[in-house]
Amino acid sequence: MTFSDKLNGFWEEGYHYYIEIRDSRLTLRRYDRLITLETEIAYDAATLERGERTVITLEDPVLSRTYTGDFMSRIDELAYEDGKLFLLRNYLDQEKVPYTLNKVDHGPFDHIRIRDDEFMDALQGEWVRWTSKGPGDVLTIEGRTLSWGILGGGRFHAVSYQYAPDEVHLVPEDLVSSNFSGFTAVTVEKDMLTTRMIVFDASVPLSVFVRRDMLDKVRIPDAAKQPMVSTMTCQPQTPLPGMIPNPEPLIPIGTVPKPAEKPAPFPLPHDDPAERARICACCGQIFEQDPPKFCPECGAPL
Repeated sequence: MTFSDKLNGFWEEGYHYYIEIRDSRLTLRRYDRLITLETEIAYDAATLERGERTVITLEDPVLSRTYTGDFMSRIDELAYEDGKLFLLRNYLDQEKVPYTLNKVDHGPFDHIRIRDDEFMDALQGEWVRWTSKGPGDVLTIEGRTLSWGILGGGRFHAVSYQYAPDEVHLVPEDLVSSNFSGFTAVTVEKDMLTTRMIVFDASVPLSVFVRRDMLDKVRIPDAAKQPMVSTMTCQPQTPLPGMIPNPEPLIPIGTVPKPAEKPAPFPLPHDDPAERARICACCGQIFEQDPPKFCPECGAPL
């Protein structure tokens, strides 16, 4: 089998993934620099050399597994096109996240430029989430700590990357957490913070936080005005030892569970994060106190 020097080398995406390709061997490191995957690959080198989109087949695409041995996270697709690598990561068949990797000539994550001195002062204080019904909940930045509802304490840096110096993002201080205070990404825009996030199974295309006195003055991106979209239908979960599986069929998010004597789940999204945290997103079971790790009704992780 022939290989292409266009693929051989180092590829990096922000602070999430770093790939090294050497002919038929691929090594993937995650954000904390640990090797997550080493596997053999195959692709059509002639197609790639002609400049056409080329799918790279991974012998083992699984990044992590559950305690039962089922996949937790895997690579659904890896492809080369126009000098870039495009990676689609699948998490529990619930969330599919695309990543774009650029070819680099340095070690892992050496291209990050910390820009706290330029941006930190302007980021301080309260940022209000824009909603179609008016002001939403408040995100607060104090020093280098971000808090939002029941999520908080996440220390961060303002950074940019050498290949995109004008794009500024808020990332975990030690680059060890991919889930930064509930956000999948926080980007510093003019007069606003924009973010993508997952709430239960609902994907928010874009959320916008602005200063309270700027809510009616900034142009809100159209993506922020789209409704929340369900990304999954609840699947039966493997119960822990001692748990009784729910004999009732599970239902999609957003529908009222049956039988009727069960309380209906709050519609998503709900304005109070504390109330959202006390509802099973799969079956609608409501907990008076802090919920367990797994729902006793349907076995879904909480």
